[in-house]
Amino acid sequence: MDPSYRVAALVCCFGILFGFGITSIAGVLERLAVIFQLNTSAQETLVSTLVIACFAGAMLAAPLSSRWGRRPVMYLAFALTLAGYAVILSEPAYGVLIGARLALGLSIGLSSMVVPMYAAETTPARKRGAVVALFQLAITAGILLSYTVALLFVSSWSWFHIMGVGIIPGVLGVLVLFNLPESPRWLSAKSRLEEAGKAAQALSLQQEWHEAARQEENLDANTHVPPAAHPATPTKKSRTSIVAVLVLCSTLFILQNFSGIDAILYYAPHLFQTLGFAPGTASLAATFGLGLANFLATIVALKLVDNAGRRPLLIFGSALMTVGLALVILASLYAMPYIGLIGLCLFIIAFAISLGPLPYVMMSELFPSAIRENGIAVASSISWLFNATIAFTFLSVINAIGLSATIGIFMVVCLMSLIISIIYLPETRRVRLEDIETKVMQGEKLRNLGLPRGTGPNT
Repeated sequence: MDPSYRVAALVCCFGILFGFGITSIAGVLERLAVIFQLNTSAQETLVSTLVIACFAGAMLAAPLSSRWGRRPVMYLAFALTLAGYAVILSEPAYGVLIGARLALGLSIGLSSMVVPMYAAETTPARKRGAVVALFQLAITAGILLSYTVALLFVSSWSWFHIMGVGIIPGVLGVLVLFNLPESPRWLSAKSRLEEAGKAAQALSLQQEWHEAARQEENLDANTHVPPAAHPATPTKKSRTSIVAVLVLCSTLFILQNFSGIDAILYYAPHLFQTLGFAPGTASLAATFGLGLANFLATIVALKLVDNAGRRPLLIFGSALMTVGLALVILASLYAMPYIGLIGLCLFIIAFAISLGPLPYVMMSELFPSAIRENGIAVASSISWLFNATIAFTFLSVINAIGLSATIGIFMVVCLMSLIISIIYLPETRRVRLEDIETKVMQGEKLRNLGLPRGTGPNT
């Protein structure tokens, strides 16, 4: 079997755990509010607890993965996942449920940083974008799974059974990880060159590995990179470029979260009730439709990300997200629930081909190897920080200013995403990580880090 498929299977397991973990609360939140007598603030706390733990996990991911390696951190994430779901399946009290969600959040935070990095470091350049984007597809599959379970078993299963389904992909993921080596790039960075070579061979990366070695020795005639291209001490220009990469990746994640996606995913049944759908099965069915649209659109994104390119997708997707949210505002103002459903589906389809997968792809590609762990950890942590802000305040903001004004804020963010993508986003389609790193260390501007704009994949 092609090793890329094993990496893809691991990415799928983690992605499903990610998506299921963050949204499994949506289908049972109303039931939990009755059982535990939760007001609006307490409901927001229950939802946001997991997200706050994700922030902590993302912060821990960089030092842990740098010191221990990628595989041990992924094993730790799986251990936290299995422990969290085992507690949930025991029908815990409210306080214990909070603790279980903290464990799940730590796991998701760790994986949100380490898994895209591991995937980028263990797959060939021609497949890298699709495999890393597969993480987002698997997240949407996990979201769809949580909505499906909630819809099908809302009247026959207990809340802890609905939430506890997540233990299944956790067990499968451990089995997949057993059959994968450590990242050869991490091993090389630790001067464990013999092990790195064996890992590269196990992953069928020999050609790229040899090309990278020749480049470091200044023997690659195609790159003409002088030895000073990778200075031991970053120059002023390279530091400026590194900061620009960090700002761009962090901004993409801020835009991703403030686009409204988190509020929609976490509180979808409540949102549909506000638009006019009946509580219970009707709102859950609309939520399922939203999850299905998200999943199918992400399948399309997998094909497009390495063909259409990163930059065109983000520009087109941001524009379409803006249109979708405008329809939601219209539906809210004039009591047209099905127009709202269409608008939300349009928004989530556009998100799935743009702001959904591309921040993960871009951050795994743009950061130089020497700071990749720290850079991705900072970007991921910022993402979770803003994610938690949305989770902790969305219901209160709707109560304060209304649904239309709240969605209007999200629409402005989507417009900002469109503008930033046009001005700053580079095209990194089918470019080797080492070539991108060379340009960063030479102090190239952001838009010049990948393929020149307007060129095809074979130029």
